[in-house]
Amino acid sequence: MNHNLENKLSKNLPRDISALGFVQNYPIKKVYQVGNSYIILGKSDHLWAYVSSEDKDELIHLINKYKYETKYFASIESWMKPIIQKNKDVEWELQTKRFIFPEHLEIGVLDNRVKRLKSSDANYIYNNSHYKEVTSIKYIQERINQGVSAGITKNNKLIAWGLTHDDNALGFLHVLPEYRRQGYAEEITKCLIQKQRSENKEVFLNIEIDNFKSESLATKLGFVFDRKISWFKI
Repeated sequence: MNHNLENKLSKNLPRDISALGFVQNYPIKKVYQVGNSYIILGKSDHLWAYVSSEDKDELIHLINKYKYETKYFASIESWMKPIIQKNKDVEWELQTKRFIFPEHLEIGVLDNRVKRLKSSDANYIYNNSHYKEVTSIKYIQERINQGVSAGITKNNKLIAWGLTHDDNALGFLHVLPEYRRQGYAEEITKCLIQKQRSENKEVFLNIEIDNFKSESLATKLGFVFDRKISWFKI
């Protein structure tokens, strides 16, 4: 099932870039289809529903067919949300901007201090995360083991890091406060770009709305804004 889905989703990039990454990384539980629109269910930290559609009428019929087997929705475009939500309340929502790294851009020389993270780093990363409510140590361990990652250590202390999410988006970028404004975030991001490219994966990231520092870094490196998308639970 995953291989056929990959072929279909890869024809609709960058729209379906997150759904494609998720399908590449995790087994799919179920797929609902109406015309050329899909709801794809798969489990990472939660049972997520990814929606692939560009047709409002198809999505309306698809949601009527779908029985809300999960309340978690991923990479949802603004026009989709009221159709999916109907009269249901949103328990939480993460609104982001998606940026994509163009294939033709070079990333320059990499810092040789950047190393792959270890599974044992997950607890430390979680304790320094601003997103404890929507992530877990188990999820971070899983992403370190299954995806690409990068970290910089100074005096035997992990001071900066990044990895990829379940949909292959670059993320979890963090530099300890006392080490900021020294170029570490840029070096981590460049390393992640290179590693994703070496595995022939799309390079993109999702930045929370109003995170202007991360957006500034992304555009400095050459990432291009694609669209606004949300993750939410109803």
